[in-house]
Amino acid sequence: MKSLLISVLILFVTGQMALAKNATCDFGAVKFLTDFPTARINGCEEKSGDYHLYISPETKPVNPSPWYGFKVISDKKRTINVYLNYTYAKHRYWPKVSRDGLRWSTLDARKITRYNEDRKVRLKLAVDDKPLWVSAQEIFNNQQYDLWSQHMAGKDFVDRRVLGKSVEGRPIYKLETTGNWQADKPANLLLVGRQHPPEVTGALALLPFVETILSDSRLARRFRDKFRIIIVPNLNPDGVFNGNWRMNANGRDLNRDWGPFTQPETRLMRTELDRFRDEKDGKLYLMLDFHSTYENLIYTQSTEDSPDSARFARDWYGAIKKRLPDIAFKHDPRHNTKLPTSKGYVHKTFGVPAITYEMGDESDRGEIRRLANVAAEEMMKILLGAFEE
Repeated sequence: MKSLLISVLILFVTGQMALAKNATCDFGAVKFLTDFPTARINGCEEKSGDYHLYISPETKPVNPSPWYGFKVISDKKRTINVYLNYTYAKHRYWPKVSRDGLRWSTLDARKITRYNEDRKVRLKLAVDDKPLWVSAQEIFNNQQYDLWSQHMAGKDFVDRRVLGKSVEGRPIYKLETTGNWQADKPANLLLVGRQHPPEVTGALALLPFVETILSDSRLARRFRDKFRIIIVPNLNPDGVFNGNWRMNANGRDLNRDWGPFTQPETRLMRTELDRFRDEKDGKLYLMLDFHSTYENLIYTQSTEDSPDSARFARDWYGAIKKRLPDIAFKHDPRHNTKLPTSKGYVHKTFGVPAITYEMGDESDRGEIRRLANVAAEEMMKILLGAFEE
């Protein structure tokens, strides 16, 4: 089985039918538990010795990102059939399993059977009296973000602050570099992550990307002499905690709210960005928003939208592919769709490259890290060149 280790500081706190927003199902010999952050089961039922779990979104309509997460425990060793029944989507995420919530592997393909055009999936699970964790993706929760951001803030040039609170009152943290800038006002780079809770591979890209920029390499030190880096790694902590498919606690897609700004999370980002209007606190040069989809790619401005932004994206993509020709990675320049996304708002407001950095759901985790490291290095080189012109 393919190992899915997360190489960052990790600490994890870990015939009758049950239906609930997040059900915990006790069938005597076998129990399904949702007593941990990110869990999601919306109902469960035992039929003829098999177990049927029902997976539903937090609201409808919703993007087809059907997240699930549970623990299963048995009174003795046995193999059970567990059916995932999707109410408003098809199966998307290959099941990940763990014995401790830390070390994850993909479930063997021979133990997965699909039915009803992928609206039902059977998992054959070997269970016993120790919990078996099953999740749509390896879990990276709010506490893990907290520990990682504390670790990054241990560097003497990184400040960690609470940008504000989510709908349910969870802190949204910001990391910001400090320094004696070589100009009166520094150039600025903004990185945003986890607007959509299931998009774990985007998180697994953002972390090494940031670590590369904050490293002690000669290139990174030179970059930080000229650029201030602002990082908001987890904009939707409520959605992450609740195991949502897409939305925040108010049932809103945050990446369709950059413009209306009806939600506290996006209003925090508007306020943060306002410091760069008219270059009051320096010029914003680039915004990257980290997400997940079915493959590795970047969504960028087209030449029609902005020749300069398109040129940056083309040069950046070309430099990455030159160094990593073996990793599947696409460039998709898209004409501005007028959707109220982070990409659209930042480009329209500031006229700078605003890019959605997407990693594939099942992309090799080592390749995600390699790609992030190289992408960060090539970005720094290009931005330094633009700044010094």
